[in-house]
Amino acid sequence: MTSLLSPRRILFLTLSLLALVLLPGLLRAETTPAPVGQEPSPPFDIAQVPAPTIPPNARSGRGLFAENCAACHGETGRGDGPTAASLPGPPTAFADPNAIWERSPAELFHTAKFGRIEKLMPPWGNRLSDDQIWNAVAYAWDLHTDQLSVEAGGLLYAGACAECHGDTGAGDGPSGADVLSNFSDGRYAMGISQAAWLTGWQAAHPEAGAAFTDDQRRNVLEFIRTFSIAPAWASAYTPGNGVLNGQVVQGSAGGGSVEGIEVVLEGFVDFEPVVSFTTTVGADGGFSFVNLATDPNVVYFASSILEGISYSSPILMFGEGQTSLDTTVSVYEPTDDESGITIERAHWIVDPQPGALIVGQIYAYSNNLDKAFTGRTVEGVDLPVTVAISLPPAAVEITFENGELGGRFQQVGHTIYDTAPVVPGVGTRQIVVRYALPFDGTSTEFSGAVPYPAASFNLLIAELQGMTAEVTGLDSVGSQDIQGNVYQMWQSQNVTPDQTVTAQLSGLLAAGDLDPRAAQAADGTQSPIGSARVPQLEGWTPWTLGGVLALALAGIIVWVWQTRLIQPDNQRASMQSQRADLLQRIAKLDDLHAVGEIDDQSWQQQRSRLKAELLTVALKLSE
Repeated sequence: MTSLLSPRRILFLTLSLLALVLLPGLLRAETTPAPVGQEPSPPFDIAQVPAPTIPPNARSGRGLFAENCAACHGETGRGDGPTAASLPGPPTAFADPNAIWERSPAELFHTAKFGRIEKLMPPWGNRLSDDQIWNAVAYAWDLHTDQLSVEAGGLLYAGACAECHGDTGAGDGPSGADVLSNFSDGRYAMGISQAAWLTGWQAAHPEAGAAFTDDQRRNVLEFIRTFSIAPAWASAYTPGNGVLNGQVVQGSAGGGSVEGIEVVLEGFVDFEPVVSFTTTVGADGGFSFVNLATDPNVVYFASSILEGISYSSPILMFGEGQTSLDTTVSVYEPTDDESGITIERAHWIVDPQPGALIVGQIYAYSNNLDKAFTGRTVEGVDLPVTVAISLPPAAVEITFENGELGGRFQQVGHTIYDTAPVVPGVGTRQIVVRYALPFDGTSTEFSGAVPYPAASFNLLIAELQGMTAEVTGLDSVGSQDIQGNVYQMWQSQNVTPDQTVTAQLSGLLAAGDLDPRAAQAADGTQSPIGSARVPQLEGWTPWTLGGVLALALAGIIVWVWQTRLIQPDNQRASMQSQRADLLQRIAKLDDLHAVGEIDDQSWQQQRSRLKAELLTVALKLSE
């Protein structure tokens, strides 16, 4: 049987769910800052370029480049981004070594910060900090070379240059008494292009590497550049002078002492773990970590485990110039009392499709007690269960954003239970579920209720030409436009479990009907309301965009992450093996694409799918 949750429908629903997670700020968000004024951007002046406060890091700049630069310059720096064709001239193809050869990093920084208004490039200095721009420049720079070439250049450097210039390029080699240049000095290196370095090399000591080919010389220079710019394959973490002081607090009245509890500090760059430190708290619950990287792109979480539940601090990030942070990790005693469980926010999003309603639900559960609810016994489930989700009896193809049915989520009849604990606080457990509701003919009815008192409840139904919707149990608020998709919306405050919400829909598309929204999107015309709007952009596919949205949604999950279950060692080992396998498959796929054995479109589709799988595994490993 063909799946009702096709990639296009999943894409539409993911976008809708993500939009609701981000509301209300999303309605005012701008993805690209508009050029300010019409005056030409200033010409290059190195005096306007600040030296990096820390060595620029390509891995730290990867997400910045993808978010702010790839639309024009292309995901891989080929100048083939989806908006490139609309520009007055081709954007720089960073993947072309010749496009970089005579440009210094300082020139790239200046262009990024001050823009090129005449070429419709905005001044990113209005949005990004200098350190962020430097990291984005580092990633852009990295796109014209690769690890193998740079490492080959490193071997040649060791044999021909290190004697004078030193192992780190600082000019401190055994025979480097007369060396004046310091390749690791960011202020010096940022103003020199690869071409200028080669000219200086040939003028000062042409005998060094005289037998090298042109490519070998270029590889040596690329290796030299790594002394001042950390490449993408290097660690995204560099220790610094940052200090984090924290306190583990017992949040349950009458709870036990926290003395001796272990605290783990984890650092992430682009949602990937890059470093981990461990310490224990003293009698007063205090702890400290020193020599931390102060790069604003590094996101830290401090966590402690009590009774098998991991509790996390808020997001921790050093601001520019900041070297000290303070935080608190609250821990709680466990309980099987569910009386404190409520729903802070409930969202139901419905997308009418031919023969089926595709439904997404978001629930933010709260725990109003001062103890962590670890579950209760329910007949038919071997594990203790916590919060419940009620689904319509006809629901099929049930999937979750962070877990699987039969694993973390257990079903009994038409109720699905989570098995993850719910810690005290507002909205501390968030669950996103998708499913399909097949129907016959052109009308259907569905109903449901929230299993706990809900502070707010929203129902959104994507508009479809000719469709009518009658909803009872909620108040109509008219149509709402979210990211170009128009919804009919109903809502209510302080909803109780005995309040049934019923929606009667007519004028729907029967199974096998052509969806006019998809048809119009396919021929390049504007999609009507409620459509998934398949983007008409060369090189982009639903899978590609879906991967971007999955990454964004994963980011939201990380930001609101408050507690994590400890996974059994054998389960973690299996997922670690799966992650390694996915990394190998991505690398092999890239190799096949590089030698021309797979075309661009297939490569992008398969790579996005593998990356989405890898992201899912990474999130599970972080639980």
